[in-house]
Amino acid sequence: MNNQTIEKLKSMRLGAMAHLHLQHVQGNQFEGMTCDEYLAILTDHQWESRENKKIERLLKQANFRQDANLTDM
Repeated sequence: MNNQTIEKLKSMRLGAMAHLHLQHVQGNQFEGMTCDEYLAILTDHQWESRENKKIERLLKQANFRQDANLTDM
């Protein structure tokens, strides 16, 4: 059943959520979590993944002349 769930998540373009769920299944890391807490963890992970990809895409589209970060200052 877990393989079907993971495949369905991937087909819905929820790859980060599928990856984290697979890790939890393999590590049996459900203990002490309610269904709501587990769903919140998966959802937050997917959201953060999409936000990070969006930032990477926008930075790439910006075509800055050189890379810079706060540690360079």
